[in-house]
Amino acid sequence: MNLTETAWGYELKTEEITILFGAMKAQTADLRKAFPDLKLTRLKQIHSDAILETHPLSPDYEILGDAHWTKAKNLALGVITADCVPVFLFDSKTKIIAGIHAGWRGVASKIIPKTIEKLSAQSSAPQDLQVFIGPHIQKNSFEIGIDVRDQILSSLGPLSPDERHEYFDDISKDKVLLDLHKVVLTQLNQSGVSPENTHSLYIDTVKDSRFHSYRRDKEKAGRQVSFICRTS
Repeated sequence: MNLTETAWGYELKTEEITILFGAMKAQTADLRKAFPDLKLTRLKQIHSDAILETHPLSPDYEILGDAHWTKAKNLALGVITADCVPVFLFDSKTKIIAGIHAGWRGVASKIIPKTIEKLSAQSSAPQDLQVFIGPHIQKNSFEIGIDVRDQILSSLGPLSPDERHEYFDDISKDKVLLDLHKVVLTQLNQSGVSPENTHSLYIDTVKDSRFHSYRRDKEKAGRQVSFICRTS
């Protein structure tokens, strides 16, 4: 990704879209001042697999869900994170965009593949999608129990023991370090997205103090806002 670091985070601008992967300073009121031509709309995220269409008149932060899509111009689809995975989709043929909040529960419930299915119903072919993955908790920071590991890995379908172990390192008999990013990449591949069209920003929100992290700061953690917007 040809990203530019700004006061708000990492920004990608093309002739067709603007993407911001927000850092600590990326708060809603400030972003609205910084991007006055865009209408920023957020979902009230609930770690679900609910996917909705957002319209220019959709209310901000009132509708429950964790992924939204639109074909409207200058409508910025907001995603709020503090370790979860912000994922943005864009199809230059159909001009459709989507913003996904994928925590481990969302990944386990396959919210990313389900969003791709939703876009396919709008005539957007998976192989035409460009996918952008922002800062989130990385493997060496993501210590979880085997129950959570199994919920996440079940989203990939049947795996041999060797295949399963490609996604995690054992810490103890009941704890592992799991590579959530690799799980997301596999889900995208299984959904028909080309690896050449997948772009990742490899930043660990837990270890990088420029970003809010719930795993690091617990109840004191804030949230950063990211967005994708179609501009032409």
